[in-house]
Amino acid sequence: MGQRFHKAIKNILAMPYFKNENARSGNADYGHEAAIAVRIKDAGFNEEKKETYPGLTKSLLKKWAEGKDDGALVKELEDMPEGSYILQPAGTQGFPDVLVKDYGSRLVAVEAKSGKDGTTPMWNDNVPKPDTIYVLSSGKLNETTIFMGRDVIGQAVYDIMAEQEAEIAKVIKKYHSKLIEADVHNRGWIQKSRKQHFQEGGKKKTNYFTHPNRAECEKNALDFAAQ
Repeated sequence: MGQRFHKAIKNILAMPYFKNENARSGNADYGHEAAIAVRIKDAGFNEEKKETYPGLTKSLLKKWAEGKDDGALVKELEDMPEGSYILQPAGTQGFPDVLVKDYGSRLVAVEAKSGKDGTTPMWNDNVPKPDTIYVLSSGKLNETTIFMGRDVIGQAVYDIMAEQEAEIAKVIKKYHSKLIEADVHNRGWIQKSRKQHFQEGGKKKTNYFTHPNRAECEKNALDFAAQ
């Protein structure tokens, strides 16, 4: 991706704390996502509007991040200029927060994670995507760290989670049928399982700022940006 994007990621790494919604720095108000975009823009990238690319959907971006889009995203964005980015291409709650197209036409996702008191990202129903650069901002430490998804979760964990989800789906289907049969009041009662992902095991595993692999993760993200 070259020196411009490497410069942007290096400057992002040096950022103070920003909330994912809105935080003040100096004389300007920026949310975490916008603050990241400012660093990318300052490094020489131009902003593109997501409305220019009507086929840029949440579903397509998700499939691309999981390596399942068969080149559809590249085709959709073939007219997107090299050296540009789109802020929140899937909306404020969608993935990723910033989509960058480098000077070699490579597409890279940058995702913002932020916590006022925490040092571990909140993943909710998502897990880290392998080739995404994550930017974690801690209000407690007033620091930023960066990492690639592939440096914090391996394929074996992905596979086990997928297996678990498939088994849960079978259980839900089984009991859904039982609930329908038992619903003598004809009120349509069902029960679902909400997928959520957490990290546990104490600070030695979950604190991204004191983890022994922090420096290695940051270097890998910077090296990836420089490719």
